[in-house]
Amino acid sequence: MKYLLTILLLLGVAAMRADAQNSVFGKNKVQYKHFEWEYIQTDHFDIYFSQDGYELASFAAKAAEAAYDSIRHLVRYDLNHRVSIVVYNSHNEFQQTNVVSEYLEEGIGGVTELFKNRVVVPFEGSYAQFRHVIHHELVHAVLNDMFYGGTIQSLISNRAPVQLPAWMNEGLAEYASLKWDTNSDMFIRDATTHNYLPPIEYLSGYFAYRGGQSVWNYIATKYGEQKIADILNRIKSTRSIDQGFRSTIGLSVKELSERWQKEQRVLYWPDVAKREEPSDFAYKRLTNHTKDGNFYNTSPAISPQGDKIAFISDRDDYFD
Repeated sequence: MKYLLTILLLLGVAAMRADAQNSVFGKNKVQYKHFEWEYIQTDHFDIYFSQDGYELASFAAKAAEAAYDSIRHLVRYDLNHRVSIVVYNSHNEFQQTNVVSEYLEEGIGGVTELFKNRVVVPFEGSYAQFRHVIHHELVHAVLNDMFYGGTIQSLISNRAPVQLPAWMNEGLAEYASLKWDTNSDMFIRDATTHNYLPPIEYLSGYFAYRGGQSVWNYIATKYGEQKIADILNRIKSTRSIDQGFRSTIGLSVKELSERWQKEQRVLYWPDVAKREEPSDFAYKRLTNHTKDGNFYNTSPAISPQGDKIAFISDRDDYFD
C-alpha cells in the first residue's frame, strides 16, 4: 500500500511536466480541429506533425538531436527508449492535445508526460524559443528514462522511485538549455537584493525554474560541470537526494543552500550601493510584482501621444 501510494503521488506530479503552474480548476479542453498525423524519424526520436507541419518537424528533428547530444554529454546517460515528440503548429492547436488531459494555460510552452515519455511542443513564432523548449523538455525525457525507465510499466515495477524535486528537475532543464541567461540573472538579482530569495528546499513555482537554474549554475561554476552527472548518478544509486549531494560535493542540500544564498549576496548586494531604486526618481509606480503576486511586467511601449504606457503583464493570471 505504501509503495502504491508513492507511485500514485508520483504520477500525480509527473504526469505533466509543464513550463508553468498547474492549470486552473474548471476549465475545459475544447477540441475543434481534426488532426491528421504523420511522422519522421531520427536516430533517437519520432517527430509527429499535422497539416503543413513538415518544415517545423524537420527543424524539431535537427534541434532534438543536437539537444540530446548536449544533454547526454552533460548527464552522461544514453536513452534506452525512443522518445516521441509531438509538434503543434500553434499554441491554440497545442491546447487541444489529448496526450495530456490537463488544460494548458497560455504560459505553458511545452509538456513531457511520463506514461509513454512523450514530449509535446507548440511553435509560437520564434525558432529560438522553439529550440529552447525542445531542449528543456528533452531534459525531462532523459531524466524520466534515467530514473523511471521511460515508461509507466518501469515506474510501477520500481518499488521505491526517487521523486526529484521541482527545483532539480526544472532548474536542470533550464540550465541544460540556456546555461545562464540575462532573464534569470535579472530575476535572481531582484530576489536577492530585495530579500525574497528562498532557500533551495523552498524553490517552488516559478522559483523552481529560475532558482533551480541558478543552483545548477552555482554547482557547475564552483565544483565543475562534471559534478552534475555525478550527483544524478549518486541519487539514482542511493535513492536519496541528500546522500547524492553529500557523497558528491560533500554538502547536504541545506548546507548547499546556505552557500548558494551567500554567493548570490556576494554577487548582487554591491548593486544596492551602485544603483538607484526606481522609487528614488520615478513619478509613479505602475507595477509591484511582490504585492500583485505575479512574475511578468514586460515590454513597455509609450503611446504615440505620449500620455499612456502599454505593457504585458500576468497580474490577472493571463498574459494581457
